[in-house]
Amino acid sequence: MRRRAHAAFLGLITLTLLGVPGCADENVNPVEPGTTTTTDPPRDGVALAGLEGDVEVVVDDRGVPHIYATTLHDAAMVQGYLMARDRFPQMEMLRRNVTGRLAEFLGALAPEALQADIAARTIGFKRIADRIYDELPAGDPTRVAVDAFAAGVSVYMQEVRDGKQALPDGADLLTALLLSKPQVFTDWTPQDSLAIGRFLSHTLSYDADYKVHLTTMAAVAAATFPAGDPRAGIFRDFYSFATARNVYSRDGFPNVDTDGGTRALLPDGRDPASAPQKRPGPPPPAPPLPALDVLTSAKGFFDIAGRLSGRFGDEFRGSNNWVVSGDKTASGAPLLANDPHLSLPSPPLFWYAHLNTTRAGGDLNVQGLALVGVPGVLLGYNDHIAWGATTAGHDVTDVYEETITEGQGGAADTVLFDGKQVAIEVVTETIQVADQDDVVIELERVPHHGLIVPTVVDGKIVPRTSTKALSVRWTGDDPSGEISAFLGLDFAKDVAEAQAALEHFEVGAQSFVVIDRAGDIFWSTQSRVPVRAEAAMTWDPETGTGLSPAMVLPGDGSAEWIGTLDDRYLPHDLNPERGYIATANNDLVGVTADGNPFNDPHYISYGYDPGHRIARITERLEELTAAGGVTPEDMRRLQGDQQSPLGRLLAPSFVEAAARAAEERATPGTHSDLATLVTAASAEDLDALAAAAARLSAWTSYDTPTGVDIGDGAPPASEVEDSIAAMIFNMSTLQLVPLAFGDESTALGAHPGSAAIASVLQWAILTPQQLATFDPDLGDTVLWDDLATPDTESRDERIVRAMLQAVAALRDRLGADMAGWQWGRLHTIRFASQVPMLAGGSPVTLPTEDDPEFPGGFPRPGDNFGVDAANPGMWDSDPFDYGSGAVQRVVVEMTPDGPRAWNALPGGQHFDPESPHHADEAEHWRRNEAPEMYFTDEAVQAHEESRLVFIPGG
Repeated sequence: MRRRAHAAFLGLITLTLLGVPGCADENVNPVEPGTTTTTDPPRDGVALAGLEGDVEVVVDDRGVPHIYATTLHDAAMVQGYLMARDRFPQMEMLRRNVTGRLAEFLGALAPEALQADIAARTIGFKRIADRIYDELPAGDPTRVAVDAFAAGVSVYMQEVRDGKQALPDGADLLTALLLSKPQVFTDWTPQDSLAIGRFLSHTLSYDADYKVHLTTMAAVAAATFPAGDPRAGIFRDFYSFATARNVYSRDGFPNVDTDGGTRALLPDGRDPASAPQKRPGPPPPAPPLPALDVLTSAKGFFDIAGRLSGRFGDEFRGSNNWVVSGDKTASGAPLLANDPHLSLPSPPLFWYAHLNTTRAGGDLNVQGLALVGVPGVLLGYNDHIAWGATTAGHDVTDVYEETITEGQGGAADTVLFDGKQVAIEVVTETIQVADQDDVVIELERVPHHGLIVPTVVDGKIVPRTSTKALSVRWTGDDPSGEISAFLGLDFAKDVAEAQAALEHFEVGAQSFVVIDRAGDIFWSTQSRVPVRAEAAMTWDPETGTGLSPAMVLPGDGSAEWIGTLDDRYLPHDLNPERGYIATANNDLVGVTADGNPFNDPHYISYGYDPGHRIARITERLEELTAAGGVTPEDMRRLQGDQQSPLGRLLAPSFVEAAARAAEERATPGTHSDLATLVTAASAEDLDALAAAAARLSAWTSYDTPTGVDIGDGAPPASEVEDSIAAMIFNMSTLQLVPLAFGDESTALGAHPGSAAIASVLQWAILTPQQLATFDPDLGDTVLWDDLATPDTESRDERIVRAMLQAVAALRDRLGADMAGWQWGRLHTIRFASQVPMLAGGSPVTLPTEDDPEFPGGFPRPGDNFGVDAANPGMWDSDPFDYGSGAVQRVVVEMTPDGPRAWNALPGGQHFDPESPHHADEAEHWRRNEAPEMYFTDEAVQAHEESRLVFIPGG
């Protein structure tokens, strides 16, 4: 078996493996983990062309590189080189996905590569990256960092092209391509990093596809269930703007009561304090919804774009974070916790890094997570502050219906805007395809809005033929400085400097939480949030009429962006009296409390997490802070909270329905709505139903442990019992959703996502009167009734039928003995490699598909909408595996002497499956453990595994 540079880096680096001129064996001083090195490193080292001074790197026993440089340039350059050595196959595939260069690599080997390229080129991550880079002044720290990082990556890539570095197992396809066409392995560019950063912003803020879907479903629902039909309010129920739990991060917008609720700055910078938000009197009549053929013409493109954005997460991408004041903690120092929820590939999307220039008198000493392919630290801590982020969900995308007039005599087609005809621009993209002709695509762009969504058929763009089309305006189409914001945080010395750094953050709104040594706790949702014209804000959820930014708007100029919401109105807090701040992708200030987010002092968004996570986090923080003496261990336990929110709310109703079925069995005719179902069921099935209900009745903790041995021995009996109850509840819910709502979804041609349908299920069971489909004569929502049957099915009939189906499904899968129905047998996670193989499963995947201990993946606790994100989904989740979750579980205590931090990654630092740091972090993560990180010089030296010096030259 060949030796690999990744393994060599862990203390076995040699001249021949590095293959770099000027190297010597003395470059590395291997030491045993846990020992210290007192001798100074030698002057000789690995030569990197462009380096300004010596850089020392100490790698600790968790594979974390501690980079000690004299300048930001050198720290970023070595960071690029080392990240490439650890993650090159992943980085190469990611940048090609983002910049639309997969087909150049794969060609006929993977026809879907061209589709991905079309999506990336249409959205234009590379185009906007070019514009961002061109606007960076020479000497600007961000430009210095991205230039140096790119240079460091490119040095490693040259070594790969020269055959001086061998790619590891799991990169076999790249190795084959490298041998056949090394010329396509082009150097890394600063724009590649900027494009990856904008791609992340896109996945967290661009929702044009969902707005088109909402508009489509509104039109389909109106046609399928017209006025007078018992289900006429189904769109309002299925796509409600209300949240399931009314728990908010603060009570209302800041500054509204003190300054009269000024809405925004106008484009010229003036403050329109005298302009009312709403014109007196009824709103003007809204134009009709776009025709269905216009809406459905966008589906083909959004399908391929969705597959691209899925690399960073599914419908459950999100995050938790919270901070606790030192007044409430055991140490008197503030605490921070953050667990972002994105996709969980192997290796992870993030890479540990520690950048330090303080030995040379610099100001940089930061540690945390770097996004793969991007310099600096995205989430982390330095000597003075710590910060975390969750998606805030501000609405920064609008879709417009354009009316197009064909150009005459070779003139460009035009759109109608403010009563004038405006010429459509053409953007040309040339996609290189391996061993085939280039593919040239011409994209149409409306100057004042953005690109027209192309019509995609069978993965290819076809010419537009309609005089109606949809265009998308997204704040991310304009240059902005998110990487500058993060670099500013890397250097910030207190909350005030962190706030100043966040002024650069405009796209992909985040709820940033910050703590500092002075004891301050701070929260900001800094972002550029457009203010829409009054005509765009007339939606009435009760009647389903009017316009809103949540759906397609007219493109004629009547519903435009008229300014940017002033920062003082964005949700934020500093040292609130309650002593903590928490966010979890929730409604931050209560704009959805009345089901209408368009009628508040400011409009910031329409779509939020259902609120179960923030409700549980707030409940626990209230308990902890009331008791006082909060510890880092308390924070870690809360991150691992596995209580089932739906189980807590709905399982008692399942028990009650089963009890009614038992009464009907004992005394036929007691409950007529259950008579047919109970009569048809076998005695064995009804006995199993009663046993399942008994387990749910005993499930008072609503915890969801795996109930299986995860490598630490047999779990306690109480955990096994809770695990079985969790399995019964989740399998019953999985059966109930299509039983209750599958008929209407089929009629509509689509079903709501998991979050939306979970809210409908909750309301239908607990508070049906709040649903638009509530029938006073029935005393319930008509949604329980199956459209396909002549009978009128009731709530309890549907629940009991779902439980019977669940028992049968579990019996078939796990055996007749209910004692063997542990949740962890089906609820699992597998970290899949995102680098394609020539054939077979990837050895990079964790656990591998042939893993003898965990062939189905790692057993995991948690279920839908819990704090410890482990969402299998509400529709087709069998066998309850999941793909998005915590990409870190960091807790930081900011002491007067600096930070103490604990963390774990879902995977490891290295791509190479033979590296000891390929899977070591996953062992902590899957057990919900988070060992302490090494930040101080003393801690790093005590855990040193290898040492390397880089010097100018090469």
